[in-house]
Amino acid sequence: MPQTAPNYTTAAGEPRFFAAPRTDIFDLPNPAVAGQQRQLNRLAQPHKKEREKKMRYAAYVRISSEDQVGNFSIDAQRREIQTWVTARGGMLVKIYEDEAKSARTVDRPAFLQMRKDARDGKFDALVVHKFDRFSRNRTDAIAIKSLLRYDYGVQVLSVTEPSEHSEGAMGALMEGVMESVADWYSRNLATETAKGKKERATQGIHNNAAPFGYTKNENKILIPDPHEAEGLRMVFELYATDKYSDNDLAKILNEAGYKTKRNRRFSKDTVRDFLQNPTYTGKVRYQKTQRHADGSRCKTGEIEWFEGQHEALVSDELFERCQEVRRKRSTRRTPTAKYNPYLLREIVFCYRCCANHPETDVVPSYGKMRPQAQRKNKHLYYRCRARELGYSCDQSAVGVKILDEQVLQILKNLQPPLHWRESITKSIGEILGEQDLDIRLNEIRSTIERMDMRWAH
Repeated sequence: MPQTAPNYTTAAGEPRFFAAPRTDIFDLPNPAVAGQQRQLNRLAQPHKKEREKKMRYAAYVRISSEDQVGNFSIDAQRREIQTWVTARGGMLVKIYEDEAKSARTVDRPAFLQMRKDARDGKFDALVVHKFDRFSRNRTDAIAIKSLLRYDYGVQVLSVTEPSEHSEGAMGALMEGVMESVADWYSRNLATETAKGKKERATQGIHNNAAPFGYTKNENKILIPDPHEAEGLRMVFELYATDKYSDNDLAKILNEAGYKTKRNRRFSKDTVRDFLQNPTYTGKVRYQKTQRHADGSRCKTGEIEWFEGQHEALVSDELFERCQEVRRKRSTRRTPTAKYNPYLLREIVFCYRCCANHPETDVVPSYGKMRPQAQRKNKHLYYRCRARELGYSCDQSAVGVKILDEQVLQILKNLQPPLHWRESITKSIGEILGEQDLDIRLNEIRSTIERMDMRWAH
């Protein structure tokens, strides 16, 4: 049977440029039906602005000292979160990292920066590997999550655990349970650790690192270091004569080649500390760790002393003589004036020291100049602290008046930069925003605490 030639004209006899597709040969709904038509023409695709935007995720990763082994490493957390975000078609815009930081406190550098960026709308969701990376303090966890979710509109999600955003009401329940478990774990660990330290102290075992003059044996018991012990006894005996200051003794130790346990030179502060340390009389110290409401450590807890298993390096009689010398000297000091005449206190550094920084490990305050008043003429000076810390420096004292006049002259010659008003306004806004954040966080904490008290009664 002969085939019919295709018709390339319309019914009106005009040329047909585009043939209508035959949809009856496909087992598919008719594309002409409204709402089912699939746009094949690229020009007919939705405009770029109309397309669904990718979710912007931020990651928070953290390790504390007890978590630095196993699957809780920074790299492992980062990798798990990246995989999780990629699988959901989102983009990871930033990773906030806190290393060796406790989850009992919210004053972690990266954690604080994350909160500021959330307030500024820099991401849509925050992802953690587990919620105990976020916080191990239940009150802080609830307060900060509430701030992120309801004040800033940021989702808070976990790679391995359900959450309010991922599972709805059931996720919120499970998230609350995990917050309580994390809080209990942290509190219980602290309690057990404190019990262990207290028991070790009662048995005469030193809990901390060995101080100067001692080392530790295989049983963690302090034993005398022959070289260091000799220098330590010398310092106690010289100080008891009431002829040497802490600074004098630091110089003697440094000239004799002694180093601190951190391999630094001795300063008057390190000498003062071990001259007042009863550990050298054969005692061990225990102080229960207490924390403030914000999670930071409180150092005002009661100190208990127990008889140690280690050998004493100085006698009780020699130690008490040294304490009597210090008490006697403290009564000679003149009261400090309330008025502070030092404009540049804590921010003046010695050029010679900073230009010739030693390669060995030094104290953080190396090169800082200390304000000082001469007793005779009452003149005020800045004096380099290098010699106090056991280093050499030939910088003489510099008069406060000289430096103040130089600084004032520089300030007079300053020209404000362009757009300085906008910069100042922005800075003030950021400061006020941070204050508002802290105020709001405290309000949420107070609400949670009131609810806890109501449940308790």
